[in-house]
Amino acid sequence: MGFFNKLFSGHHGGGRGHHGGHYRDSDHNRSYGNGYNTPRPANLVACASCGCANQPGARFCQQCGTSMVATQCTKCSTVIAPSARFCGSCGQARG
Repeated sequence: MGFFNKLFSGHHGGGRGHHGGHYRDSDHNRSYGNGYNTPRPANLVACASCGCANQPGARFCQQCGTSMVATQCTKCSTVIAPSARFCGSCGQARG
């Protein structure tokens, strides 16, 4: 009898009703990914170039290789952000 039920159940979701009740028990109503936005752990540092999360103290980004260490300007000794190409105070190119 089970064979005939499957054979004649048609397109109605295998006997689960006319309105597609089989979708309630599956992943059809969930968004892509894990279904919610996972917060980034507080101890990770984002790369200024690509946004990848890196471990604190990392010298280079594990995704794009950009330096994660701030440097000082050779002309005026102002701290330059790792993603900056020039000093914001005096305009000196990062060395």
